[in-house]
Amino acid sequence: MTKLSTHGVGKNIIKRDAAVLVIIESNPGIKSSEIAKIPDISSPNMKRILAELVEKKLIEKQDAGPGTNYNVL
Repeated sequence: MTKLSTHGVGKNIIKRDAAVLVIIESNPGIKSSEIAKIPDISSPNMKRILAELVEKKLIEKQDAGPGTNYNVL
């Protein structure tokens, strides 16, 4: 989680959100369908988490629909 700590990600982030960030950082260009396979996070919650991380400029969203990819900024 080296990149994340240099972007000011720390105490102000929920564990679930941090788990999603770690997965995206470990898998650049990961598709939303792969992120959705994270256990214990429902699809509506996953969509909310991804939207919030994009809004906070912690990740970037590329493309749309089932082929949507995400990368850590």
